[in-house]
Amino acid sequence: MTEARYTIIDLGSNSFHMLTVSKQGNGFNVVSKHKQKVRLAAGLNGDKQLDQTTMQRGWACLENFRLLLDQIKPVTVLITATAALRIAVNSQEFIDVAEKILGYPINLISGVQEAKTIFRGVSYTEQTDKKLLVIDIGGASTELVVGQGNQVHIANSLNIGCVTWLSHYFADQQLSEYNFNNAINAARQVISTVKTQYSAFDWQLTLGASGTIQAVNEVNQVQQLSNSLSFELLQQIKQQCIACNTIEQLNIAGLKASRMPVFASGLAILIALFESLNIQQMQLSNGALREGLISMMFNGQSKFS
Repeated sequence: MTEARYTIIDLGSNSFHMLTVSKQGNGFNVVSKHKQKVRLAAGLNGDKQLDQTTMQRGWACLENFRLLLDQIKPVTVLITATAALRIAVNSQEFIDVAEKILGYPINLISGVQEAKTIFRGVSYTEQTDKKLLVIDIGGASTELVVGQGNQVHIANSLNIGCVTWLSHYFADQQLSEYNFNNAINAARQVISTVKTQYSAFDWQLTLGASGTIQAVNEVNQVQQLSNSLSFELLQQIKQQCIACNTIEQLNIAGLKASRMPVFASGLAILIALFESLNIQQMQLSNGALREGLISMMFNGQSKFS
């Protein structure tokens, strides 16, 4: 008899993910996972309208996911949409078609709901009693959460992301000191609106849960630049980016080709976070939004707090 399968689909601002798991003890076993770069946030114009080309790209991805769902036959499916579709004024048009394709409802979650679900995913996978600062840099938003165990103390979602920062500050494709400084300063300005909330909490461990942080970690593993993910490491990698001159010429040992377009913009946001929140070092988390959704499904939850 086949084990019960649970599928989550995450319509992110950079990539769409589909993850299917089965229960295994207190955790889970990955049955299959699929990811496609849709870059939904890149399709937002000045009026916050998603263009038709981007929506078609998203729907085409979901057609593939639908075929996979038919093969997998999960007992439960939970689907979320995040920042790009929160921002888009015509998001309902995209969601209506997407729901018809998939045959399941899509939960368009708020930034705070996203932040809390990310923290839940980190708590579920890390199993630590330490007070945590959790950071997730997405395509169109960045979530900052402080909590301990199952308790969330502060949860914020900021309108800064690696896809939107790419179009705002690296639109000319130049990896210059000027572009980096503008991107970092703009991110710091947004972070300053919530900075005081975090100064009251003395967290013990900073965990990063995003593609940008994973990419930085992979670069460091290959190049062995630092013993930890530190501010000095970020500065070293930034200088390597600048030496490449343009995004098209970006060639850094350990950096995957799929991450290259949004790496500099994500790195700029990460540098701003380290500076603004006085982060000394960070570790890569094994969990994030998708693991939070898995935890919810295993507990029979479909409502977001």
